[in-house]
Amino acid sequence: MGLLKSASKAAGRAITFKLAWAFAPFLVVAFLCVVMVSFVLFLGTVAGMGEAVTTQTVSSRCVSGSTGSVDGEGSEIQQAALANVPEEYKPLFKQAATEIGIAEETVTTQIYQESKFDPLAGSHAGAKGLAQFTDDTFTRFNPGGDVYKPEDAMKAYTAFMLYLKEKYKDQAGDDEKKLLTLMLAAYNAGEGNVDKYGGVPPFAETEHYVEVILGNQQVVFSEDCKQVAGAKAWDGDLGDGEWTNPCPGCVFTSGYGWRNVFPPGDWRNEHVGVDLATPGAGAGPGTQIIAPTDMKVVGFLAADGCVTTQQMGAPGFQFNFCHLDSWGVTQGQELKRGDIIGVEGGTGMGVKFKYATHLHLEIYRPESPVPGIPYNGFNLDPEPIMKEKGAWVGG
Repeated sequence: MGLLKSASKAAGRAITFKLAWAFAPFLVVAFLCVVMVSFVLFLGTVAGMGEAVTTQTVSSRCVSGSTGSVDGEGSEIQQAALANVPEEYKPLFKQAATEIGIAEETVTTQIYQESKFDPLAGSHAGAKGLAQFTDDTFTRFNPGGDVYKPEDAMKAYTAFMLYLKEKYKDQAGDDEKKLLTLMLAAYNAGEGNVDKYGGVPPFAETEHYVEVILGNQQVVFSEDCKQVAGAKAWDGDLGDGEWTNPCPGCVFTSGYGWRNVFPPGDWRNEHVGVDLATPGAGAGPGTQIIAPTDMKVVGFLAADGCVTTQQMGAPGFQFNFCHLDSWGVTQGQELKRGDIIGVEGGTGMGVKFKYATHLHLEIYRPESPVPGIPYNGFNLDPEPIMKEKGAWVGG
């Protein structure tokens, strides 16, 4: 029996070996196919990232007068329309704006914030459609309509906004921005909460909602690059004197607010600053980044190449200069307007040139904790501030 078992095992091993040898070429081919497919997918991912950045560069910001370009796209960037709204919605938004008596940019940005222009959008709270109505509210303002039909959704939106405008006009008086703010807050948080708190309720979501809409109108959707009502990021005194462009020779590549650069749900799509970039820098050290006004270094976020400073004069803004390739300043160092902070780069998440070379610039309200940290709730849109101080790219 032992000899038979040994012979049987030997025969089995011989058959296994022969089968393995026979199928070896097929296994090798299969392995090579897997490697090649993986490589192609990797290239596709990289290309997709580049395409996303290009899309943001072209369609989601207002280009100042520079004739430079990013990534060699030249005049295409200058000529790209910022009104990145589906064509079929433009007449609906324009009609709503006319009937309500507010800027078309306001309507466009609000609907984008609500549904990202998706007529079938839904939320965990039961809101539906382009303008995100609950069933009760939609029936109240467009009985018999279809919440998923854009025309019906915008009809209900218009009626609701007109109702809110009438309701809060006395409270706002002659202040158009205040009236618009109250209308937006009520749309997001409900009339009851606005009435309860006498204004924008202290809810992070609602405060963010209002700020994004009022601060994002011109950057994302206005074709003529003019500031629309309510879009100024700072209502206080900006102080005396002009500032200096912190990124000499750069062009504007990405604005403040929501963008569609990264996959859905990625926190980086909520952009809390503006991006400026040296044309053609690619992935290498760019231009020198300089202090736009007198300021003091108050912190660093080294993993993202950020230097945080605080304005030494009024009103005392904080600034974050991020994704730098290098910097030569130290904690507590006082800088004069025009002093060098560092060199433009692409540092992110602890990786050199994680991103294409650019300066990510943030500005924080004076009451922000020191040092200012991204997404702390005190961010301002730098663009209108920099423009008013004569420090915008191409200005």
